[in-house]
Amino acid sequence: MAEKNQIITAFQTAGYTSILAARFLEEKGIVKDTGGIDIEELAQFAVVKDGNLLSPIRILDGKNFTVITSQIPLPLKAVNELSDKIMQIYKDKKAERIVALDGLAVDEAKDKSDVYFASTYNEKEIKNCKRLPEGAMMGFNSYLAHKARKMKIPFIVLMAETHAEIPDGMAAAALISVLEGIVNIQVDTSELISEYKKTLSQINNLIKRVSQAPKDKEEQNMYV
Repeated sequence: MAEKNQIITAFQTAGYTSILAARFLEEKGIVKDTGGIDIEELAQFAVVKDGNLLSPIRILDGKNFTVITSQIPLPLKAVNELSDKIMQIYKDKKAERIVALDGLAVDEAKDKSDVYFASTYNEKEIKNCKRLPEGAMMGFNSYLAHKARKMKIPFIVLMAETHAEIPDGMAAAALISVLEGIVNIQVDTSELISEYKKTLSQINNLIKRVSQAPKDKEEQNMYV
């Protein structure tokens, strides 16, 4: 029996976790750009791919799953129209459910990013993921969850812990590890993690140098 389709949404979140995950899947050839979604409220934006001016909302198709993503922040006025079009894609593809990728802001960077989930129905267990016992969610994914409840569409949000200070490749890799079990893919995310660690190390070294730099006496007197 053929696997059912899954709709994955990846819009801007804390730590840019969802966008990084979607972009990495595209870079590795797991998904391919097959089109876009035109939203009247986003007519002032465009992205360039291979010299072509395209809609910023991109559709990336993989085997038995579709990723809908955008690298620009979604203005509030675009939320209703976009969510309607996502629901229509869900129906057209006869998908099993919608899975939203999100970030869960934490105070400090960790050596490992845990991923939590919540759903509009009683999802029992997801591999490499913990059920979020309580909390609150804002933004496009909460609106999408609201619409999914009204339409009785199965909806899950995956939230990777992120400190949200820089694009968090560690959290994006954690999201991908959970997606592997949901959409049946295998992805080596070591490159994504190593690039993140390199960036974090450079930032920490820069902060250290700045904090240790001697201050000019005249500058010090300005703040006395």
